[in-house]
Amino acid sequence: MTKTHLERIVAEGEGLLLEFKHRLPDSERIAREVTALANTSGGDLLIGVTDNGHLSGVKDPEEEMYALRHALAEHCTPEINLSSEYIKISRTRTVVVIRIPVSEVRPHYVQDPSTRQRSVFVRYQDMCIAASREAQKLMRRPDTENVLIQLGEKERLLFKLLEEKGRVTVSRFARCANIHPGRASRMVVRMTRAGVLVHHIDLHEDYFTAGKALQSAPQISPHP
Repeated sequence: MTKTHLERIVAEGEGLLLEFKHRLPDSERIAREVTALANTSGGDLLIGVTDNGHLSGVKDPEEEMYALRHALAEHCTPEINLSSEYIKISRTRTVVVIRIPVSEVRPHYVQDPSTRQRSVFVRYQDMCIAASREAQKLMRRPDTENVLIQLGEKERLLFKLLEEKGRVTVSRFARCANIHPGRASRMVVRMTRAGVLVHHIDLHEDYFTAGKALQSAPQISPHP
């Protein structure tokens, strides 16, 4: 990557696939940022770029990479595969470009070494947020490729809610169906795996919309 190419990327601003850091933050915070990218859609982390897009660079890119790898080794599990590139922006300053692919072994956890408590983070727009339990479940590969959905009263109620609002949350489905949120979560995750629903990460509460299987299959209809 050239400096000109880097400037074009930075001009687009931070977003789902791009995060700027003036310098490497504390180890747990950077672990959250990296795992959020790996757990969502992948992306690039640029070290040596301010929030407003100024290329400030760092003096010692090797030191930044060492600190990053140490932070990930201390806080992240399983290990995250990433690559890096150094872009010289002046005689003494370099921007570190860290490429993080969407992971095949999600979810990646951030662990507090003192308490051993583990948390999962995802990317929402240009922010790192805690992952919902549905997001965590959907990161994991299902036991089987084909998921069969039996349409009962609760499923048809869910379809009705989708028809009315165009989207539905687990909490609203549980409330309207008068079922435990855990059961509502399992049902929604199963239908998402089957392609009946599509999962959307949201800052306040994840939501679900109609998937292709629901839109196109005549045997799966919102109407009884």
